[in-house]
Amino acid sequence: MSPQVAAYWFVFLKGVAITLWISWLALLLGGALGFVVGMMRISKWTALRWLAVVYTEVFRSVPPLVLFFGCFYGLSFALQLDLSPFAAATIALTLTASALMSEVVRAGIESVSHGQWQAAYSSGMRYDQLFRYVVWPQAIRVMLPPSVGVYISTLKDSSLASIIGYVELTKSGLLVRETTGISFEVLLIIAILYFIINYSISLVGTALERRFRYVH
Repeated sequence: MSPQVAAYWFVFLKGVAITLWISWLALLLGGALGFVVGMMRISKWTALRWLAVVYTEVFRSVPPLVLFFGCFYGLSFALQLDLSPFAAATIALTLTASALMSEVVRAGIESVSHGQWQAAYSSGMRYDQLFRYVVWPQAIRVMLPPSVGVYISTLKDSSLASIIGYVELTKSGLLVRETTGISFEVLLIIAILYFIINYSISLVGTALERRFRYVH
């Protein structure tokens, strides 16, 4: 690393921290919203199922870049709000993550065989007991690997927040590039940092998956 770029190491570290924060926040919000939408997907009410399908397909199909612009400029104009880049980026990432997580939740729940549902009901279990003792212990093991993939995807998508002025890892690197005039080295450092973060998340996900595999 050249001395000119090395002098800005703290800028890169701060960018990493901000990227982890906004992506984790978006995953928490997206996970909660995705859970609700995923439960709607398996609802006995047709209207709820169709509403969930439309939500999932729309926000899973629209490119994140369009969502970032739409949230930052579109929502601000339509609702007469002065959204900060952080707020707009969080909303955009949450919408994308929730659409992906709704499919993860639906797939996890539907992986439990219908026979187990019937057996639980015939034994006198209530709906909440069925989910707590029968469905979730099995569904979580199915949901964990794709959930890790959603988080990695959300973290990578957070780099698009730089286009609306939010200073995360990518934007921090671009500012360093503008200051030092060094492009290749700065972009390489950004790529390496993203690789380290995402590979670490993947390793943690693999360890959790292995542990849940032998819990029940």
